[in-house]
Amino acid sequence: MKLFLSAVIAFIAATTATGASAAVVPRASNKCYTVHKGYLATYPGEHPTKFVPVGLNSKKQVTYGGGDSWLQVEFQTCPKLPEQAPNLDMYKGRIIVSGVSSNANGTATATNCVTVSNPTAPAKGPFFLEVKKCASDTNPPASQRWEYGNDFGDVVFWTGTSKNDEVGYTDDNESNPVTENGTRRIELGCAVSCSSFSIKTKDQL
Repeated sequence: MKLFLSAVIAFIAATTATGASAAVVPRASNKCYTVHKGYLATYPGEHPTKFVPVGLNSKKQVTYGGGDSWLQVEFQTCPKLPEQAPNLDMYKGRIIVSGVSSNANGTATATNCVTVSNPTAPAKGPFFLEVKKCASDTNPPASQRWEYGNDFGDVVFWTGTSKNDEVGYTDDNESNPVTENGTRRIELGCAVSCSSFSIKTKDQL
């Protein structure tokens, strides 16, 4: 239920938000290209009222609640990946880190990706995230493959290592993100309960 409500509210926010956060640009090549920009965020709590961005620490690990700098990203769809928009309501691709090096249009040129650092962990997780050099401009490996969209709006999941996986961040019993003790690294895994990430503009946070 938490995941469904989070997704519905994400859709409402996405359809009412102002400002250009998305830029769908058809390409003739198979290279991944940006369709949405913002900050990678969670929607915590049993009765959530706002999106809360994740952070990036000095070790390039993705954290939550540790006071680290917000993680500014771009979702890039990769046309070479099957079963995705515009034929379906979900983009499949990768998440690159923006605000590092960009061109005149503001699109990131430094190809660093949000990456699952331990993709071969047991299916129940936990999995952890780090920022690492992108492995491919056309066909991201499982550790860097994400999906964005669906009927509810801009929900974001890691696609996992098995077909039809959708992996979000792990929830505790109060629907807040679970983090690793000592490091504040956000944990991914849906063995008990999990929620989708979102990508939000600064004025939506």
